[in-house]
Amino acid sequence: MYRRYLEGIAAVCYSICVLAGAGILFYNYGLSPIAKLVNTVIIILSGYSGSYFYSLTKKEDCTKRRIMRVTSVILFVLYLLILADFTLVDETLGRNVFNILSWNETEFFDYVNNNTNLIPFETVKLFINGYFNNKLTLLDMLGNIFGNLAAFMPFAFFVPLIFKGINRWYKLMSVVLPSVIAVELLQFVFLTGSSDIDDVILNSMGALIMYSALRSKPISRALSKITFGEWNFNEKKQ
Repeated sequence: MYRRYLEGIAAVCYSICVLAGAGILFYNYGLSPIAKLVNTVIIILSGYSGSYFYSLTKKEDCTKRRIMRVTSVILFVLYLLILADFTLVDETLGRNVFNILSWNETEFFDYVNNNTNLIPFETVKLFINGYFNNKLTLLDMLGNIFGNLAAFMPFAFFVPLIFKGINRWYKLMSVVLPSVIAVELLQFVFLTGSSDIDDVILNSMGALIMYSALRSKPISRALSKITFGEWNFNEKKQ
């Protein structure tokens, strides 16, 4: 009876995960960025919850850990696909990779002049000044700044969990920083969104902030319990 109860909870969690994923897949262009973000959080939380309760039906610890590891890989891939959508495809955020099809010298220089920034914190200052000059709402300002901080935060969880050797902040940065730069370069190549040094700074800072939070003893121990030891940081070695 207890096992069936756990399997039932797992089935409900997995169903929620699938429905949230289907929402992004089939209603992608009808969803606001906030709705997509909420769906992404639901996918990750419900996916992990489903695997946690399903793992409780197994006796062997190695089986439990394998389930959580496979779940981590699947959810990380889904997160990367959603991240690609946010950064390269989402038209509500001004992204359109098909801009490259209309590429010409004029379009290129217009993009360079209007959508690139190599001065640190220049765009952040523009958003803050835009708010205080009543040109932007508080939500617009915070959405840009904290949205960029949050975009790569999941890297701080998935990368150390999946790749055991990446267990220090500078090792994490060796993955995050090239990934962030690659996104900015792809935006530049496809003339979509904006290629901004502030995005690189905020994305990287967000991953570091999350990494520091996840390494705290209470959170790290809690993650170790719900992943059956897959998340296993020895603070003394870090």
